[in-house]
Order: sequence, then C-alpha cells, then structure tokens
Amino acid sequence: MITDVFAADPDAIPAYRQAGFPDPQRYGFRTLRARGLDPVALAALDALLSETDLGEAIGHAAQTPDQEPDLYAAPVVTPVSSRIVTLLPAVGADQLTPLAQDWAGLPELAGASPESVRDWLAELQPLCREAVDNAELLFVWNCL
Repeated sequence: MITDVFAADPDAIPAYRQAGFPDPQRYGFRTLRARGLDPVALAALDALLSETDLGEAIGHAAQTPDQEPDLYAAPVVTPVSSRIVTLLPAVGADQLTPLAQDWAGLPELAGASPESVRDWLAELQPLCREAVDNAELLFVWNCL
C-alpha cells in the first residue's frame, strides 16, 4: 500500500476529491511519505499520545471525506486525528524514542524499527506544527 500524510486547507478537499484524490504531493500539498502506514496504525499512535480508547481512535481514523469510497478502485483519504496534530509537536526529543518504541512494538507496525519510526515521527512534527499554524488539517492518502 502506498501511503502519504499531507496537510490541506479543509476548503481544498472538495476540489481534491473532484480530481479523484491524486498523489497529494503532485497535487501541491505539503506531504510526508509514509509507505505502508494505514489509518489503524495512526489510530494506535493517537491512543498512545492521547490515552484515548483505541476503539474510539479507530472510529475516527475510518472517517473519509468520500461518502462511499471504493477501496479497490481509487485512493482513499482519511483525516489524521486532531489529537495527533496537536499533541505530537509537544513531544520532546527525549520522549520521542520511548514513543517510537511503544508504537513500533504494536502489531499495526510489525516489522518497523523503532529508529525508523522515531525518525518518521520527528519529520511529522513540523508538518503538524505548520498545519496548526495555517489552520489546515492533516490527511492520510492510501492507494493500493
């Protein structure tokens, strides 16, 4: 699965949907590549950061701006929890490694090394900060 996380103004999503949810980076959105990361894995991160119930986090992660997405015909776009967007930037460098170790230890990230997870989270932090500063939302783009 090809997966990216991107920042977008909420008002840009209808036109993006109309365009068929193309590659967000090529569409012009600030994007962080995240190959193989699915919404359930991000829900697990949400639960770790916010202590939200995993079931509630998964319910949020399964929302999509497309009413009835065809999971096999086109990319699927889902929002990143606002809890991740606001809480992750506050995680200090000294706490990023334990967070990455906890997240990498979950089945949703089977095979990911804690070091690569930590590095990816460190790259995600500024995208979260910029999204908050620019009143944007973060989304996950998944394409089979």
